Amino acid sequence: MRIATYNPDLSRAGPGLLLRDILRGDAQVAASVSMMVALDADVVVLTGMDWDLDGIALGALADLLEKAGRPYPHRFALPPNTGMPTGFDVDGNGYFGEARDAQGYGRFRGEEGIAILSRLPIRAADVVDFSGYLWRDLPGALVPPGTDPGLLAIQRLSSTGHWQVPVELPGGRVLTLLAWHATPPVFDGPEDRNGRRNHDEAAFWLRLLAGDLPFAPPQTPFVLLVQSDLDPVDGDGRAGAMRALLTSPQLQDPAPR
Repeated sequence: MRIATYNPDLSRAGPGLLLRDILRGDAQVAASVSMMVALDADVVVLTGMDWDLDGIALGALADLLEKAGRPYPHRFALPPNTGMPTGFDVDGNGYFGEARDAQGYGRFRGEEGIAILSRLPIRAADVVDFSGYLWRDLPGALVPPGTDPGLLAIQRLSSTGHWQVPVELPGGRVLTLLAWHATPPVFDGPEDRNGRRNHDEAAFWLRLLAGDLPFAPPQTPFVLLVQSDLDPVDGDGRAGAMRALLTSPQLQDPAPR
């Protein structure tokens, strides 16, 4: 069995444009389909894919994959936090309603969301969506000092989403997918808002697995699938939480080096 996460960069400058490009045979879409055909995963979590209410773009992508010999009869997506208005000038530049003022960076609701394509049945009724969890409520949260109290009262931790998605394995067992897509720890100021949030988006899973949140820890077996936008060794960002995840005794690297 192969479980994968992949960012096909299926995002466009406005709502509906991704569907347009899928239907008209856009070259970049075709390249993404070719990559997924070669990947040949039983379950693939897609990041960086625009969300729409009825899942039309995801269905159109699945149609292309089926024509290429890789059918995915089970599809799943939830509305992400990207582009969800906060009503606050989050980045403090004096303007409201910009992409950086949303719950997660987005010029429109659903930009660069998360989606799942699966050959295994998805238990949609048992999905747990943590995406509404407030940043301030995370134990040990690194919320920037001086954050507007009004923003603090509504600011979600997830820049895109945190999901717990069960899929049915052959023989009746269940595998739980823990999926998320974090904000890059850059593109901010000295307050390091994005760096702090990126850290805490990974720390959420540490707290969940430790039983420190008002949610039950996931049943085993489970797998973490992430676009962390963070190198745990080099580059910008606060890598402590990611390094703790990678070395957690509750987790196992499926391909250790």
